[in-house]
Amino acid sequence: MSGPCEASGRRRFPLRVPLAVYAALKLIGLLFASAELEAQDAKSADLVTLEGEVVDASNNLPVEGAIVSLPSLGRTAVTDSLGYYRMAEVAAATHAIRVFRLGYREFEADIPVNGAEVVALYLTPGPIPLEGIEVEVVGLSELDWRPVGTSRQAFIGPGEIEDLRDTYQSLNHILRVRRLPQVRYIPPVQPGGRPGDPTSNGCLKLVTQLGRDVCAMVVMDGIPIDPVSAGWMYQTSSHDIYSVRFLGGVEGFHRYGDRGSHGVLEVRTHQR
Repeated sequence: MSGPCEASGRRRFPLRVPLAVYAALKLIGLLFASAELEAQDAKSADLVTLEGEVVDASNNLPVEGAIVSLPSLGRTAVTDSLGYYRMAEVAAATHAIRVFRLGYREFEADIPVNGAEVVALYLTPGPIPLEGIEVEVVGLSELDWRPVGTSRQAFIGPGEIEDLRDTYQSLNHILRVRRLPQVRYIPPVQPGGRPGDPTSNGCLKLVTQLGRDVCAMVVMDGIPIDPVSAGWMYQTSSHDIYSVRFLGGVEGFHRYGDRGSHGVLEVRTHQR
């Protein structure tokens, strides 16, 4: 009678391997496995992360938008607003690194990359030759006195004010004829305005907000002026005005907060 393991008429004999051969095969398998693990560990250990910052050598400020490259590996990274750059899986070794940023001299050096240090790279500002273009540098005081000569400018400097004051007696008259970009000027109905009508005190409105009764903020000599007083401020004599500048919504918000988000008219008078 056949036993439960005899499914056919053939008998199965177990494969017998000499003990010495078995031990040799097992040792070879362990050696191969160990070598493979060591290769994997070595491969992981050789790949590190390169990170660091690019800094302006003249003032130690971060440089945004600098291109950091490892030419031998064909890898590049661009610095963020803090001058930070990062490259993952870089072989731990000494690499040639290059940094390029418009307005700075190109940087190139050999640096050791080990993944344990933050590599700071310092760029030196350098002039950019522009063929056929001449650049003139002037002081701020001289620049203020130059007439703008175009209504596309949001700044009416002392030179232009000087030309206008011979014909126009007040700031109200100047703003009627000297248009500011992207702004509509509504002259005051009367000093003090009409109750309940904010625009009757005089108003500068951004053209993107024509459907809203929101006037631009008015600042005279660094002091914010309330809407009612602004109606009187527009009557300021042109002989007392030094310069006029209009800030758009974004710039006005950054400088004066929410109150400046609808634009800001900055008026400077002669300091006597």
